[in-house]
Amino acid sequence: MFISKRNHNSSPTLAFLDIKSAYDTVDRSYVWSELQSHLCPALLDILKNLFDHVQIEILLDNRVSYRFFPVTGVLQGSILSPFLYIYINRLPSLLRQPLLLDNSFSGDIVSDLTPSINCLLYADDVVLIATPENLASLLQKCEAHSYSLGYRWNPLKCVIVAPTSDVKTYQLYGTTIPNESSFSYLGIPIKPGGLIDYPAMIQHNINKASLTMNQLAAIGLNSKGFPPLLACRFYSQMVRAQLDYGLAISPLTTKFIHQLDTFQNQCIRRIFGGHSRSSVQVMLHLVNLPSMRTRVAVLQAQYLFRSTHLPDDTLLAHLLPYIQSSTSRSHWYKLANTPMWKSLCGPILDTLDKKKFLSLRTKFLADQFQHLYNNSDSILLSSTRPTIQVDPILWLPMTCSERSRVLRWRLGWLPGGKPKECIFHPYHNWSRRHAFDCLHVHHRLYLPRSIEDPIFFLLNLLPLHKPRPTASHSWFTLWPILCTILHELDYYFHDECPPPPVDPGVKLLNWLSK
Repeated sequence: MFISKRNHNSSPTLAFLDIKSAYDTVDRSYVWSELQSHLCPALLDILKNLFDHVQIEILLDNRVSYRFFPVTGVLQGSILSPFLYIYINRLPSLLRQPLLLDNSFSGDIVSDLTPSINCLLYADDVVLIATPENLASLLQKCEAHSYSLGYRWNPLKCVIVAPTSDVKTYQLYGTTIPNESSFSYLGIPIKPGGLIDYPAMIQHNINKASLTMNQLAAIGLNSKGFPPLLACRFYSQMVRAQLDYGLAISPLTTKFIHQLDTFQNQCIRRIFGGHSRSSVQVMLHLVNLPSMRTRVAVLQAQYLFRSTHLPDDTLLAHLLPYIQSSTSRSHWYKLANTPMWKSLCGPILDTLDKKKFLSLRTKFLADQFQHLYNNSDSILLSSTRPTIQVDPILWLPMTCSERSRVLRWRLGWLPGGKPKECIFHPYHNWSRRHAFDCLHVHHRLYLPRSIEDPIFFLLNLLPLHKPRPTASHSWFTLWPILCTILHELDYYFHDECPPPPVDPGVKLLNWLSK
C-alpha cells in the first residue's frame, strides 16, 4: 500500500469482494481434475474420501435433521479448504498484469514488481487494490470470471474502502457496491490507504474476548467453578487467543497495550474472585501468565523471526531487504524496535535459529518478571518465588478448603475480606501480623521469629516435583500444622470455635509417601 501511494501520490482504492456461498458452491469434480496433475493417485483418493463421502445433519432448537450428502462445496472449517482454493482459483491470473506472469522477470521487486500487484486473496476472501481509473476494469473482469465458472459475487456484501479523493461509485452486476470507512479483512479492520485501524482492532478483540469470557463464566470459569489453574488455562487458550489476534503485526502504543492489560486483569480477577481494585501481579505470577505488554513483545518477535525463515519464493522473503531498512518506514521496521527483538534477537539475526530463539524467549520472560519483581512495591509479590513457573499450591494434592485457604493467604486476603476484631483480643483487629502472635505460628511451625511470614516461607519451600522420601520427611510434620493454623484462622475470623480438622493435609502426605 505504501509503495502504491508513493508511486501514484495517492492512496489506492480497495474493493473487498464476497463470493455468494463460496464454500458451498465449489464444484468438487473441477477441484479433483485440477489436482490430478499435482498429486499421486493415492493422496488424491484420500482427499476425495474426505470431501465426497461425508454426511451432514443440522441441529436447530435441539432437533436434528436427517442426514444428507452434499453434492457440491468443500468443508466449512477445514484447513484443507483454503489450500484447495489455491489450485482452482484462476482469478489472480486473470487480474494480474503481464509483468507478474513472466517467470523470467529479473527486475527490482520493490520498484518494478510490487506496484503491479493488484489483488490479494485468501481462499474466497478477495481484495482488489487499484487506482480509481483501474478498479472499474478489474471489477468487470471479476464479473466475467464469475459467469465463466458459474458462481456469483454478492455486491451487497462487498465493500469499497476509498480515500476521500475518490468519489466514484463502483458496481457488480449493475448493483452499486457500498462504500464504507473501514472493512474487516481476515479479522483485521482496514481503513482507507490499506492501513490497519488499531483502535477498532483492539476494541473488536476486547469485545469478542469479553463475550467468550462471559459464556465460559456461566459454565464454571469463575471463582466458584473450575480450580484457578484450570480456569487460567481455559482463559489463555480460549479468551486470550482472541485478544492476541492481529497484535503480532501491529506496532501498538502504550494506550492500546494498557487497554489490553486492563481487560486481562478483569478476567484474572473474575477467576480468582478478586474485587475491582485488587492487584493481579501475584495472580499472574502464580499461574505463570505474562502481562499483555510482555505478551505483545513476544508475539511480535515470533512474527519477525518467522518472516526471516520463509521459503525463498514467498513475496515477503523478497521484500525483506527493503522493509528491514529504516527508509522503508514499514511495519516490519517498526516491529523490529520492540523490546524483545531489539535487545535480544536483532543483534544476532544472522545466526538466530529456532532453538536459540526459544531460549531467548524464555530469557526475555524471565528478565521481564525479574524487573517487575525487583522494582515492585508489592510486599506480596516480593514474598513469592522469584522464578517464573506455576506455583505448586495450584496443583499439589489438597482438599478444596485447604487450597482455598492457602491461595487466599498467598494473595494477602484474610478469610472475611474486611478487617475484624480478634475474639481473643477485643482491641486488636485481625491482620496477618496479629495472626502470627495470636495463633503462635512461629512456635508451632518450629521457625525463628526472624522470619517475617512463616507461612509464606513454607509455601515457597513446597516441592516443584515429587521429592525423594528423605527430602520430604519434614513435610509430614509441618504440613498438617500449617493446614490446621489456616483452618483455625478461618473459623476464628467468623467468630466460631474451630472443630478439630479431620486428617489435615492428608492428600499431600499421601502423594509424598507414594
